[in-house]
Amino acid sequence: MADPGNSTTELSDTTSDLFHCPICLEGIRNPKYLPCLHTFCGSCIETYISSTATCKESESVRAIECPICRKRIEAPTECISNEEWSSALPQNKLVANMCLMSKKGENELCKFCQRKGKTVSGRHWCKVCMETICDDCKDLHKFVPSLQNHKIVTIADSGEWRNGVEVEEFCAEHDGKVIDAFCFNHDNLCCSICLVKHHRTCLNVKSLEDIATEKEENDVATILSSLSKIEKSLENMKLNNQAKISHLNKQKDAICIDTEKKIEEEKKKLDDAHEQWVKRFEQTHMDSVGNVEIVSDELKRFSTTLCETRILLQSLMVNGSPKQLFITKHKLLAQMADHIYRMKSLDIWNLPVDYSQPNLDFLNQVLNESKLKDVNLSRLPSGMIETILQMAPVAMANEYIMRRRREMSKKDWMKVKFSKTSEISLPYDVFYGLFVHDTKIVLPCKDPSSLKVFDVSTATGKCVHTENCESTPYGLCHATGTTTLEEIFVSFNEFVILYRINIDAKDVAIFTKLLTIHLKEPTKAISCGPAAIFSASDTKAFICTHDFTIKHTSDFSKVGNVPFVSSSVSSDLHCFLSKSHVVVANSSNETIFRSDRLNGSPRGLTFDLHDNVLVCIRDNKLKQVRHGGKESRDIELDGNKNTYNVILHPTGEKMLIMDYGIKVKGCVYQIL
Repeated sequence: MADPGNSTTELSDTTSDLFHCPICLEGIRNPKYLPCLHTFCGSCIETYISSTATCKESESVRAIECPICRKRIEAPTECISNEEWSSALPQNKLVANMCLMSKKGENELCKFCQRKGKTVSGRHWCKVCMETICDDCKDLHKFVPSLQNHKIVTIADSGEWRNGVEVEEFCAEHDGKVIDAFCFNHDNLCCSICLVKHHRTCLNVKSLEDIATEKEENDVATILSSLSKIEKSLENMKLNNQAKISHLNKQKDAICIDTEKKIEEEKKKLDDAHEQWVKRFEQTHMDSVGNVEIVSDELKRFSTTLCETRILLQSLMVNGSPKQLFITKHKLLAQMADHIYRMKSLDIWNLPVDYSQPNLDFLNQVLNESKLKDVNLSRLPSGMIETILQMAPVAMANEYIMRRRREMSKKDWMKVKFSKTSEISLPYDVFYGLFVHDTKIVLPCKDPSSLKVFDVSTATGKCVHTENCESTPYGLCHATGTTTLEEIFVSFNEFVILYRINIDAKDVAIFTKLLTIHLKEPTKAISCGPAAIFSASDTKAFICTHDFTIKHTSDFSKVGNVPFVSSSVSSDLHCFLSKSHVVVANSSNETIFRSDRLNGSPRGLTFDLHDNVLVCIRDNKLKQVRHGGKESRDIELDGNKNTYNVILHPTGEKMLIMDYGIKVKGCVYQIL
């Protein structure tokens, strides 16, 4: 319990420090407090309201921010004046009482009599009226009902009148009602109406008069101790910050002086190096701007092609025959696809983006290299061709894919090489994949059931979209062989869903369900060719029409965790594994050839553009079997230890290898 003998001393010692207005920093006069409970001089807060009250565009009521805590405080009404607003603020009677008590002495006059023009010595102090009164006025308190409960003490007894400061605290919710109880269940101060309205059923409610004084003094003493520690800590923080500011100011002045001196010493050498640097930078800038201008010129040329195509097709729509319209449409779309292919082949699409200065240590550059380091020029793929293709008619995009495939078909595929361009981390349960864009791959995942889109445009690929599925997805293939990348079939064992996947320039993927096909036989692996769809479960293989009507059924035995099958992009051939042999059959289920036995553990396989077969060998790497089965070669791939499945891009320009070695991953290779 606090020592009552020291309370008076503590009050007089701290009053001068505590009761100062935070605005004028002088002793507080007519204390008024804001809803956040911070107290100010009445005149100071009125001036502050007049100078800072504002009204936001979206609001009709003016508001201020508390000068201390910055809490937003709105005016009581919309049309109230600044003077009325400040006058309406409640007086902090407790602070006023404490301030007055700290100044009281024994020579005070009776305030009641003073108002009547009399000079009478005030011998007593009314703690509620907060004024000195004489003996007669003290007696008057006994006869006036509203004054009878006021606590009056004798001024001569300094210990009595200085202790036990009490000010009636009014309820914030119920105007004019005095707070006289506390609900421990809700930690709320209550008036009589609060008790009836909100705390009628609360079991732990006490009158303020009944709360133990000793306990409160102990609690407050603990709080005061904590507050003192916080104050000291804050003071130390402020001192440290001031020291930091002083330190930073000194450092800034010192560095400026040293830098200026150093530059003057080195200026002659730097001027010469700077002159040469400017010339090189100007040339770099001219080349960069020239690159952008060349791209703009190519886009202008393509715009001319588009305009001519549009005008011609519009004219034929009105005046041409259906036959002429079809022929012209096909020729013009092929022309535009060829134009796009030619533009893409130009080495101009990695556009300059930004300049950056690599190093500002000019003196060392001049001393060590006799010149200033050149400005760095950063370039990024523009994505313009991809954007054009995303907005192009499907027929034109398909022609563009076919154009690229025809170019890749000119290569000798038994001699092509592979260069790794990207790598992604795979969930362990992913065995299939599909290119749906030049730089986007879709992978079916089991846990959770979903289709994930990965961006492989950089060395480290990343997932950019997850499409949740109600059932577990397995195999997937392009819906029309490889003439379009956007529409894919996804097998869910008992049924197949046809999706359209649109990927915009910002890599936002939108999956649209076009069709759900319920299957007569369960299917996991699927592959679509020009003539038929080849699919398989763990025990059977099926040759189907493009609506999944089964034409042929044969026994099949999966190798590994899931079945693997593949269809050619240019013929009616299909391939699968049988007892470590590659078997190639046509759409009538007739065997075309059977390769020699493959060493190791073969898994996933696919046709290349010459109908050779690429096979993943788990304990080797990748084997390529020439069409006819009489010749093969082993392909060494950088970064793979345990190849499990291989997926070829429809254009034949890229390849995805799934590797289930120590690190489960997928690697993308450019085919050279």
